Amino acid sequence: MPNSKVVVVTGVSSGIGRATAIKFAQMGCRVFGTVRNIEKAQSIEGVELIEMDVRDETAVQNGVQAIIAQANRIDVVINSAGVTLLGATEETSIAEAQSLFDTNVFGILRVVKAVLPYMREQGSGRIVNISSVLGFLPAPYMGLYSASKHAVEGLSETSGS
Repeated sequence: MPNSKVVVVTGVSSGIGRATAIKFAQMGCRVFGTVRNIEKAQSIEGVELIEMDVRDETAVQNGVQAIIAQANRIDVVINSAGVTLLGATEETSIAEAQSLFDTNVFGILRVVKAVLPYMREQGSGRIVNISSVLGFLPAPYMGLYSASKHAVEGLSETSGS
């Protein structure tokens, strides 16, 4: 597959990230899927797992560099890593809210900042940030999660300028 697209999907342990990685692999792409802990991760046919915690700047840089070292390029990034938080806002600690935003918002920012120099150098690339309907239509007991996804929406809509 030397001419196939190189796709990076964050958060392939479960959910949308896992389903997305499987689909791209079935389409013949070379897929790298990121997981927080490679020893606990379940393998995915056609997906090369990379240990990369989006909450850790060094881990993101090392993960992206490992992908570049193996594939020499990154054509598509799907930022799917994320966590949820359910509950009344006033009952949520600041530490819980910071952890949520560190993954859902700053994790995306770390990945974008790490891959953009390579995409600019190669003259192409696509970044897709996975959000949620709650990013524009909040629901009860999802205030902080909705706020994090609002931030993803705003970041995604204004990036590239």
